[in-house]
Amino acid sequence: MAVYAIGDVQGCHFSFLDLLQKIKYKPDRDELIFVGDLVNRGQNSLLFSQWCLANQSNIQTVLGNHDLHLIAIYFDQKKHQKNDTLENLLYSNQIDLFIEWLIKKPLAILRDNYLVVHAGIHPTWSINKSLKLADKVHLALNNDPANFLGKMYGNQPGYWSDDLKKSLRRRMTINIMTRMRALNFDLSLNYDFKGKIPKTIDREPYRPWFEFERIDDSIKIITGHWSAIGVHRHSYGISIDSGCVWGQKLTAFCLESQKTFKVPANPKDLIN
Repeated sequence: MAVYAIGDVQGCHFSFLDLLQKIKYKPDRDELIFVGDLVNRGQNSLLFSQWCLANQSNIQTVLGNHDLHLIAIYFDQKKHQKNDTLENLLYSNQIDLFIEWLIKKPLAILRDNYLVVHAGIHPTWSINKSLKLADKVHLALNNDPANFLGKMYGNQPGYWSDDLKKSLRRRMTINIMTRMRALNFDLSLNYDFKGKIPKTIDREPYRPWFEFERIDDSIKIITGHWSAIGVHRHSYGISIDSGCVWGQKLTAFCLESQKTFKVPANPKDLIN
């Protein structure tokens, strides 16, 4: 048996099928853990959602920002955006089933000495604290989705504090776990930086989140989200979003061997 973490699929269904061939995936033997962003921006979110529902017994996923975006649209708490490719899924006869399945997924999964989370964790969080914060968001989202999602969006506060009121702690937990790429030197989130790590990074007032000293290095972390840096090994663990939806590659990471497997983006998945 092998456990594979799968990078951001984002509706790239045929690329994903190519990756399954690459790793010689056997559903009765292997397990897949997705790093989030299952849907959106690729052409085939509906097909991939159908695959997930048909194979849910041996797959797991954390929620990414695009997954939360889909859920928010479904509950009328967010409008469809011009770059979204969710129409076929949203108006399909299986959208209710897919949302029912997706909304139950956590923000973080601990498996085989790895923590899987879409974007990352704050350097001041322990692994145990990260899991507890993720669980609180999960419970709140499932208890009252529309109310929760209506308060989810926003860039404020920029700082994490245990003293934040409940709704703001939840928002910050989501922003850190699904949106974070860089932190300023005061450990506030830098929402503006989205590209490659610049060669002038030593002169910039921010750093990638994984370059800050962490208080708990007991577990390696597997993330996606940051396609501009591709597959990137760092002191916290590994990032495996290799930009499939942008015509690059889709990546799997084997937790046992620590090897990566890549396939090029399938043209059937890409927006012309």
